[in-house]
Amino acid sequence: MRDILAWVLAVEALGLAALPLLRLFFDNRRDAALLSRPVGLALVVYLSWAATLLPRVPYERRLLLISLAAVGLVSWWLSRRSGRRARGERFWSPVETKAAAVFWGATLLFAVIRAAAPEILGAEKFMDLAFFNSIARHGAMPPLDPWMAGRTINYYYWGYLLAASLAKLASVTPFVSYNLAVATFAGYSFAAAVSLGARLSEGSRVAAVGSGFAVVLAGNVQGALDALRAPLDRGFDYWHASRVITKGDTINEFPFFTFFHADLHPHLLAFPFYLAAFVFIHRLFEQEPFRLREPKTPPVRAILPFLFTALVAGTAVAANTWNLPSIAIGLIGAMALRARPPRPMNLARCALAGAATMLGALFLFRPYTRTYSLPYNGLGWTTQKSGLFEFLGVWGFFFVVAIAALWPARPPEEFARRRADLLLAAAGGGALLVSMATGRPALLPLLFLGVLVFARAVAALRAPGSVETSDTVFAAFLMLLALAIIAGCEFIYFKDSYGDQLQRMNTIFKFYLQAWPLFAVTSVVFVERAWRGSAPRRSRILRYATAAVAAAALLYPANAAGSRLRQREGAFSLDALPPLARRAPGDAAAVVWLEAHAPARSVILEATGDPYRDFARISSHTGLPTVLGWANHEGLWRGNDPEVNVRAQLVRGFYSTADEESALEIVRKLGVRYVILGDLERASHPNASHISSFLFLKPVVSGQTIVYEVTGAP
Repeated sequence: MRDILAWVLAVEALGLAALPLLRLFFDNRRDAALLSRPVGLALVVYLSWAATLLPRVPYERRLLLISLAAVGLVSWWLSRRSGRRARGERFWSPVETKAAAVFWGATLLFAVIRAAAPEILGAEKFMDLAFFNSIARHGAMPPLDPWMAGRTINYYYWGYLLAASLAKLASVTPFVSYNLAVATFAGYSFAAAVSLGARLSEGSRVAAVGSGFAVVLAGNVQGALDALRAPLDRGFDYWHASRVITKGDTINEFPFFTFFHADLHPHLLAFPFYLAAFVFIHRLFEQEPFRLREPKTPPVRAILPFLFTALVAGTAVAANTWNLPSIAIGLIGAMALRARPPRPMNLARCALAGAATMLGALFLFRPYTRTYSLPYNGLGWTTQKSGLFEFLGVWGFFFVVAIAALWPARPPEEFARRRADLLLAAAGGGALLVSMATGRPALLPLLFLGVLVFARAVAALRAPGSVETSDTVFAAFLMLLALAIIAGCEFIYFKDSYGDQLQRMNTIFKFYLQAWPLFAVTSVVFVERAWRGSAPRRSRILRYATAAVAAAALLYPANAAGSRLRQREGAFSLDALPPLARRAPGDAAAVVWLEAHAPARSVILEATGDPYRDFARISSHTGLPTVLGWANHEGLWRGNDPEVNVRAQLVRGFYSTADEESALEIVRKLGVRYVILGDLERASHPNASHISSFLFLKPVVSGQTIVYEVTGAP
């Protein structure tokens, strides 16, 4: 309970520090209250990290506390100086209470799910725990690579930095804070989705809350079908719904799966900031067009909103570099659409403001991106395609809702009706022809819906200016962006090292997850607006149809969560250490001893091997650097650096040799302080037990897993 309370206090302190500043930016309490917690974290982490660019400034809790105080003081001072806070206005009102309920309600849901099965095991959780642990336990910047001792992390680690900073602030052990971070980032995402939905629907509560559910809690069509086949099954296969496209050769994750599966990976950690970036972009979009010379506005004050947006957008990109194209297009495109009148010079000036903001985001994080260098193999033209039914198995719910909402009403005049019918037939026929000609069936629903959205946007642009018209244009732009992202995956993929059969695996994985929130929010906004402005009969049909789709979309989450709760063993807990002790008591004892006694940066030697297995388990659970973790992943991150294979051979050589001098030379060469001998080492190397006879190894932990200290260790 102490850990949970400390975590809650840290999250709330970050939110309170940023709250006055966000009220100035949004000019309202609702959006400030919904986004203050994640944005407060982004501000404090950026300021603390920037301080480590100075000589001999470690990334420690004390630095985070100083940055938190600085953000709070500056936020309060700017709020006072602006003179916009009315006398007698309460700092905390029912608006903030409702926003807190939105955030903490979603957080609590995923915390309960994690508490039913808190062990950090499976998929890439060891990698995520290793990075998270390394940053949480050490103050080095750039962070130490826990899977390649003596090197720094060569991966986009900003998301881990955000989560680990919360753990540092709250002083909560990573065994608990890992699970709390998963739940908290789900809450951040839900609140950000509610904010975006509210902004695009003139504050409609139905659209706002519906956006949160559609983004974070909805499943896909395949998941609903799986749930109907095995309702309330204790062993429900939640995995299948995320491996639908190309018969499982791709990853089509969606947000609920991401937070439920709980790999604390960059796509999860960046997700709330990706959503928040579009909320900030909409705030710029709804303001007056940017002018280079505004006579009544000081230049600094005119630039601050763009700088704030650049920080949030930059955070989303720094945490997951795959977000860069969509955020850049969203920012530049949205600003261009704000040009009034839409003449070439106005379009160019507004688009330039968007481009400058994006460049500002990249500039702010340039010192960070220079600390790692991932290999880039370019783009390829995909030879794979998505089948129509499997494609709709992922996106079908949103297409049903969006097409129903955007289907044009029947005009009263006969000529107008015929023209509308002809245009609809042309849109459907054209989409069918293009999909057949290209051999890509998924283009049929994409192009047809795209025509409907484009028509709605054109009609809004021709209408007299109003807030609703402006929001319609922005919502249409976001939906078109989502459709373009999805369609792009049918033609282009980012080349990686997974081979031709898995050519689209990562591309669909990363970009589908970006399209989902944009498609979800805009579908909800358009259908809510349609039933609000339609004739009673159509309004009823839309409400019933939407309710039916929503119920179907909740079948998968309900089954997955119910299955997880039924699999629970023992009391609810967010501590991952007791399950580890039950599964591997020897490893748990070794981890506990090393945490208590091993000096910082002590290098450990343990078995290395295939990914997605228990290799590197001691390093992952302690944050101490090991000689080599998963060689497969280190090879991918480091462009097949030959040192990876060299280290793998040295580890195998140590556990295989009977020559004590050769073994001592290996550990000295690698700077090893502790050697691990457990079931995994014995299974991987049949002769590993003979290391117990080496005189330079002194056992400090006995049992099933033995920890040896190298005597005279460097």
